[in-house]
This record gives sequence, C-alpha cells and structure tokens, in this order.
Amino acid sequence: MNGPADAGGGRLLAMAGALLATVIWGGWFPVTRMGVLDGAITPADMMVLRCCVGAIVLAPWAFKGGLKADRAGWLGSAAILLTLSGPFAFAMGLGVRHAPAAHAAIFIPGSFPAIVFVLGLVVFKDASTPRRWLGLAAIVLGGLLVGAAAFGREADVNLTGYLYFHACAWMWAVYTVVVRYSGMSARRALGLTHVLAALVYGPIWLAFGDSGLFDLSAAQLAFQVGYHGLLNGLVAMFLYTFAVSRLGAAEGAVFAALVPCFAALSAWPILDEPIGPAEAVALVAVACGVFLISAVPARR
Repeated sequence: MNGPADAGGGRLLAMAGALLATVIWGGWFPVTRMGVLDGAITPADMMVLRCCVGAIVLAPWAFKGGLKADRAGWLGSAAILLTLSGPFAFAMGLGVRHAPAAHAAIFIPGSFPAIVFVLGLVVFKDASTPRRWLGLAAIVLGGLLVGAAAFGREADVNLTGYLYFHACAWMWAVYTVVVRYSGMSARRALGLTHVLAALVYGPIWLAFGDSGLFDLSAAQLAFQVGYHGLLNGLVAMFLYTFAVSRLGAAEGAVFAALVPCFAALSAWPILDEPIGPAEAVALVAVACGVFLISAVPARR
C-alpha cells in the first residue's frame, strides 16, 4: 500500500510537472516571436512544427479509433481541423509579427478560459457562480489594460496582431468545447489534432507554404522542431495532463494561470520586451481571472 510519504512524493512530482509545463508553454510565446521576426520560421512553418512530432508519436491512438471525433462525429473532426490544428499555429505566427509576445500570452491563454466559460453556459448549461463571473471580469480588465498599454506606447498601433490573438483564443475555446462534447480522452484528442494537421496541412505546406526551415542549419532545425513539436506540443501537454490527474482540476488551474506570467518574464530577456506597469497589473488580473474561472469544476 502507498503510505503518506508516497502520496506526498506523488504530489510533489505532479506539482513539478505542472510547473515545468507552464514554463515551457510560457517560453513558447517569445521563442515563436523571435523565430518569426528573425525569419528562421514563417507562420506556415508553425503549422508543421506543431504537428510533426505529435503526428508520429500519437498516430496509433488517432488511427485506432478512426479520424472521426467520436461522439462529435465528422463535424467535430472538421472543427478540430479548423481550430487548434493548423490554423491556431498559423494565426499565432501572424500575430507575433505585429505585437509583443507578452501581449500574446495575455490575450490567448488569458482570455480563452473566459470564452470557454461563456460557451459552457450556452452549450452545457455549466454552473454560473459569482466567483466565475468575477474571474470573467478580471480577464476583461486585463485585456483592456493591455490595449491601453499598446495605445500608450505607440502613436500608430497595428491592431492586426491583437485580432489574430483574439482569433487564437476563440479557436482554442471552440476546440476545448468540441473535445469535451466528443468524450475523447486527452491522449486521443491530442493525437487526432496532430494527425489531422499533418494529413491536411502538411501537403499544403509542401506545395504552397512559404518556409524558412530549409535555410536553417541542422542545429537550428533541431531546436525549432524540438521546442515547438516535442516540448510544447507533447512534453508540456503530457506533464500538465499528469499533474491534473494527480492534483485535480482546481489545483491544475493555478499553474495554468501562470502561463502569461512566465511568457512575459521570459520575453524580457529573450526579446528585450520590458513589462510596464499596465502589463504587470494586467498579468495579475488575468492570472486571477483564469484561476477563478478554471478552478471551479464544470457541471456535466
């Protein structure tokens, strides 16, 4: 039998895994912006980088149950293909061309739980509590502060990046709702997402995609594939899923709320994008909002 020491060790391992996952996810935003701005990768490359490793590793679980998204059917597969599959990575690559990585982290992982909350009210009749509405208000406040910071920093603000970030948040939210409705396991959903992207967007990328990957050295290519495909696409997802299974959704939400913070902190040394007072307050507001919304279990 497992004693208290075993349980304590399991919790510490789960917490360490969740923390590492959030660090990897947070670093993905400045790493992506750096690669796009330097010309090492293009938005089209992002689609392939995100799915290449996962499509190989998770293919058995994707094909075992077929390419139909279980209870969500072929319409669910189409929704996955049009959201967190290729389009999410492509829109992210386009967005960071025009806006800071910290702002991307606040807009995307910060606002998508709020959209999921609203969609859950409509689709699944989820619980509506004052705590969750307060979380929604905090996230909206964070978004407004980021917008104010962007307009205050530049006289002529390019809103294109923020529109792409908002689209990414909606894609992630719709994907989450579809996967929940489908009843698929996290492993199967992730495998289906990667395989569908590889089957559809891989040939399109080869035929028409503007790419910077062919000009990279072997070491640079290994870094891009390793970070985007292996670390961000597989390792972080596995660690976070493992952590939630041990800690529960409420405690897992605490770590998810840290993603914008890690992204902003890592963007400072990597991209020389300092955190101003407005961004700092926005990060706190969004982190609190994500926790308030996500830490409350949904009612099925």
